[in-house]
Amino acid sequence: MTIAFEEGIVDGPVPLRYVRTGPKGAPVLVCLHGLRAYAHWFDEFTEVAAGDFDVIALDQRGRGGSGKAPDGDYTTAAYVADVTRLLDALAIDTATLVGHSMGGTNAINFAARHPERMDRLVIVDSAPVLAAPGLERMRSEMGRTPAAFPDRAAAEAFLGGLHARATARSLKIRLKWMVEDLADGSVGWRIDKAIFDPRMTPDPAEKTWDALKAIRCPTLIVRGGISDMITAEIVEEMAAVMADARVVEVADAGHMVIEENPEGFNAAVLPFVREMMLA
Repeated sequence: MTIAFEEGIVDGPVPLRYVRTGPKGAPVLVCLHGLRAYAHWFDEFTEVAAGDFDVIALDQRGRGGSGKAPDGDYTTAAYVADVTRLLDALAIDTATLVGHSMGGTNAINFAARHPERMDRLVIVDSAPVLAAPGLERMRSEMGRTPAAFPDRAAAEAFLGGLHARATARSLKIRLKWMVEDLADGSVGWRIDKAIFDPRMTPDPAEKTWDALKAIRCPTLIVRGGISDMITAEIVEEMAAVMADARVVEVADAGHMVIEENPEGFNAAVLPFVREMMLA
């Protein structure tokens, strides 16, 4: 199934690209991707959710079609401010945020700081504390990631090996939005290298725990059933400190939940977000 996207740019010091589909005037879902991803990471969710919702997926700063931060600011506070800019530019009062990994951290912090703008929250394989196996895998991936590729075939082979569990469709989307053709004929990464500056350290775990405790909107915490990044224990601890949270696992999915089991992800999330339409 192919859907038509409305593509837009929120102007500012860091221009923000977003894609939008679904009926205007319907409840709004704002999708926030992870560290090395892009708005179209959510396509296999968006095409189903757009039947009931006004779905907006954001290329977070420094990625996809959005601008790079001229001052190298890739802090959580900057990402949260970008979500505010997006909602204000589109005259959206309230929304449900769906955030994966780093996008989950950004969604958690937005929900804590702006409760008046939240309908619901979906946290996808994201937590204050990450598991050692997942962190080691990520370090290994980063260590063997080349700065550029001789051509797109080489880039496709690398991405296919790196994300062997991803669907064929999601790998094609990755090839389009993670890399770009360079002037010398090689293929490089779209993502701003400043994102990986050692000074851009993750938020302390205590800060994220405090944000979780402050959230008042209904929340769904989604974990990939075989995730090496987020443990079953940590998501239960998250739900326990929140005012109104429940946990669901998506079977046969690791950290990249939507890419690895899109049908399972949709089945887990759509009933939760549709509940607001029954209230």
